[in-house]
Amino acid sequence: MMMTITKRSSKPSNVRKWLLGAAVGLWGIIAGSHVFAEPSAQNPPEMLSYSDLNVHAGEVFEHGTNAIFYAGIEGEQVVVHSIGAYGQIKKEISFPKHELEYIAEFHHTQDQGYIAGGGSQILKVGEKGQKEWAYTLEKADSYIVSVDQLKNGKYAAAVDTPGSTSNSHMLHWIVFSEAGKALHEGDLVDVAFERIHSVQHTSDGGFLVSGSEYRDGEKGHVVLAKFAPSGQVKWKQSTAVADDSQNVEVLSLAEGHDGSIVAAGYYNHPNPNDPIRYLTTGFALSVDRSGTLQWTTILDSAFDRSMVNDIQLASDGGFIATGKVNEDWHGTVSRQGIWGIGPDGNATWTKVINRASYNAGELVQTLQNGQTLLIGTADGAYKLIKLGAAALQN
Repeated sequence: MMMTITKRSSKPSNVRKWLLGAAVGLWGIIAGSHVFAEPSAQNPPEMLSYSDLNVHAGEVFEHGTNAIFYAGIEGEQVVVHSIGAYGQIKKEISFPKHELEYIAEFHHTQDQGYIAGGGSQILKVGEKGQKEWAYTLEKADSYIVSVDQLKNGKYAAAVDTPGSTSNSHMLHWIVFSEAGKALHEGDLVDVAFERIHSVQHTSDGGFLVSGSEYRDGEKGHVVLAKFAPSGQVKWKQSTAVADDSQNVEVLSLAEGHDGSIVAAGYYNHPNPNDPIRYLTTGFALSVDRSGTLQWTTILDSAFDRSMVNDIQLASDGGFIATGKVNEDWHGTVSRQGIWGIGPDGNATWTKVINRASYNAGELVQTLQNGQTLLIGTADGAYKLIKLGAAALQN
């Protein structure tokens, strides 16, 4: 799963920029009722390093195995860099962008090549950057949101197409062969998306598409749709984050060791102290293999405005997430938050980084030695951060 530095699409967002708020602290759990998390069972990890990272606007990140990758278009070339477990950065490869307009999603492939998609284009290249196949989307007013490789070597893409009502979107999915031939495609009916976030392969060989919808007269919902490798819909789930949730944004997905799916992001909701300025709160929720809700965790309201930008599986079977917290109404002050979360949704530890006026966490990558790499920002400049392993309290 990948976190983009800019929007995945060139389409304008209908969520106001000031909603991109942040908050950190204790986590709360919602499972029918709102319960505060138990005290942390672990001490937060120590920050081992904090350094500048030369990343350009428009580049996208990819989670790797013990590494982070980022890719962007420079002139007529796609340029790929890697960040190793020790923070070492190197250029991996560059290759012609061909018809790519921009990169919304980028991945390494099983044959040591690369695939990138965005706008109307998907480009697949080999290990040395040679073009192997390309796909051009010919649906009007539609664009490729996300593309990923499945366990069987085929590929799945999520396409945003106009919905039947104003400002709504429909998911069009496509399954490609290893050689780029469109084998199966269709529309996900009965879901009017507000935003389609991504497609992600799952360990059972299928894939999952995430996004959000807003039902008139109701609240904002997280939408998760699970597909078989052929594209057959196995289940779809629309879940309200909280009783008062309105606009909802899904920003990251992770799969648990047991095949469960965790989605994270933020939602906005009424502010009891201000009828005009809505509050924004980060969340994570988990569904099991069948799509049944297991738990919902939200950041404590004392730390609004908050956002969870990325969540990933940790070595202990839980999860680690990062985002931003305590953003002011002018968007000039915030802190970076990092959280350890157990498999049951309970907090294990919380950490805040505050090195500048405006801090945010963008991406988290767990390492095989128990440490963690983070991508963050400080007053608009990208930072590479390394954390040690969390320690049990005495």
